[in-house]
Amino acid sequence: MTPFRTAVDVSLLVGFALLASACQPGGPEALWQDYLQRLERLADLRAEPAPPISATRYPRSRDVRQPIPELRTGMRRYFGLAQCDMMGLVSARNSSLGRLQTASLRFAYELDFIRQAETCLIEDRLAEREDLDAWLTEISRLKRESLPALYWNATLGSQEMASFFTTTARPADAGTLADLTTVETLFDRMALTASQLTGDTLPADVGVLEQDIAHLAHSDTGGRILQGLALATGELQRSASLLEQVDTARLCPDQRPSEQARYFNNVFTAVYGERVQPWLADLDRANRRLVQAVARLADALPADSPAFDAWHHRHLDPDGPLQQAWHAAMQRHTRAWQHLLGDCGMPPGAHPAPSG
Repeated sequence: MTPFRTAVDVSLLVGFALLASACQPGGPEALWQDYLQRLERLADLRAEPAPPISATRYPRSRDVRQPIPELRTGMRRYFGLAQCDMMGLVSARNSSLGRLQTASLRFAYELDFIRQAETCLIEDRLAEREDLDAWLTEISRLKRESLPALYWNATLGSQEMASFFTTTARPADAGTLADLTTVETLFDRMALTASQLTGDTLPADVGVLEQDIAHLAHSDTGGRILQGLALATGELQRSASLLEQVDTARLCPDQRPSEQARYFNNVFTAVYGERVQPWLADLDRANRRLVQAVARLADALPADSPAFDAWHHRHLDPDGPLQQAWHAAMQRHTRAWQHLLGDCGMPPGAHPAPSG
């Protein structure tokens, strides 16, 4: 083990007292840099780089989108739809703008088509056109079967979802958590709609879907939480590795805390306990809420999407690599502090023993 410095710079000790309660500018990265630098100075060690941990890009839309069958109307049937007051609806869909509809607008169109078609059939407006009646019945059935795939494309398979989980986001901070409640509501609303797609009654209000998708497109909350996990996991591992190298027998002979050990305890209490740990606790809560929200939507909208399944397992599956690494790093870091302070007669949460 590398021996401790026999003398501690007075200015450093004054800095501990002055900076312990100060707000840390620069966000989570600066918070971790400050914390690690303090540990390095006390231990007279350098924190080694942690194994690389990163959040990868959300799958591209073309890799996760579900296939939707193209159903043709034909001119003869198109004019026949006048009896159902559906010509305007179909015309809008086949216009130059209609062909460029987003997946969410396409989903809304298909719902309108199904509703109007089923109303027409129930009212028996095509009684004299058995061929058209049979065609509209069949096409309505096929469109109903395609609704889950359409909704997948509008939500989990969308570019907006990729923007929400962008890898260019900064790690989570207080602003991220402020947006989280809105995001949770959004995902739950989408999950509720998804659960209604295979029943007899179609979702009543999907107009809000456009607002939800727009919010996703302008929010990077998912990405910030994942980037926060990646940052925290790596820095927790580095901090734990450094703490584990401290020779507690030399630091605290006979488990009697030395002055140096008291400085470690100050860092644990004033820096980790008052600034780092609250951020970690907020990040953990945010992560759990995000994991559960995405799971509720994915469970309500099953799809054959290997690309999404692989990404989801890597980042949001409780048994996946990122979540497991995050929890393991938290546990290792906690054990490292418990060992160091416990060996010095100052277990976390207890008052330090008097020095001999």
